[in-house]
Amino acid sequence: MLIKAPAKINLFLEVGEKKNSLHPLISLVDIVSLYDFIYIKPSEKTNVNFISKWKIPQENTVTKLISILKKRFNFEVDIKIEKKIPPGTGLGGGSSDAAYVLLYLNKIFNFGLNIDEMIEIAKEIGSDVPLFLVRKRCLIENFGEKIKICDDFKFFYLLLIPNFSIKTSDVYNKLDQLGDFGDLTYAKEKVKILLEKLKEGDINKIEKNMFNRLEKACFEINSEVKEVRDEVEKKTGKRFFLSGSGGVLFSIFKGKEEVEKINHLFFLKNWEKLEVESVCL
Repeated sequence: MLIKAPAKINLFLEVGEKKNSLHPLISLVDIVSLYDFIYIKPSEKTNVNFISKWKIPQENTVTKLISILKKRFNFEVDIKIEKKIPPGTGLGGGSSDAAYVLLYLNKIFNFGLNIDEMIEIAKEIGSDVPLFLVRKRCLIENFGEKIKICDDFKFFYLLLIPNFSIKTSDVYNKLDQLGDFGDLTYAKEKVKILLEKLKEGDINKIEKNMFNRLEKACFEINSEVKEVRDEVEKKTGKRFFLSGSGGVLFSIFKGKEEVEKINHLFFLKNWEKLEVESVCL
């Protein structure tokens, strides 16, 4: 069975002060057309292998998922994952892989898990894993387990992908050092406004309401991300935003032609440019 596990970008991300070793958050996430390819089949022995130009640690989101499931269910499976979503960039590739493997193992081996039970399992792996179980643009809250599906309307994006990774844990540690946390109640109101602007399709107003609390922490860890953002914004007149904990930067567009026009305006050494769009299922 071949499964396409998509990437995500954060149109809005607000983070609160740490509680019980985790940071509560509010984030509006879009699912985009950049995919890892997962091959799954029943087997006599469980194996998880990655085909990747990036180094994937032996202990990863998928092996963690398998370990959790094996405590409850008797199964053996062979999994191969062809990585196209670069790790450590804020695109959620590892989280997506784990969520899609969970969805399809539940189907293949008839575990009988409902969506709420799968979300509980996903929470143990990471705060971004549950959102991929709904596979649509969504608003996530608390520690990632509160998920609300949002209207499906297509947008186009230009991604700027660095040739380095940034550890999510490093960014959150830097955020803790800075003490630069947001007001989640106020953030809820900001997200409502952003959703209205997305529905209207006015890109300028959408950009004015987009936000990422982790931006400052990421820029302090790796100043190149900020330097590239500033350079590209100056050359194009378009705003670029950080996805997740970084370092991918992206810009939002209403139409594909606009993406192509901006894409041709600049060249970046050691950064890849990629045109993607919302995945409307």
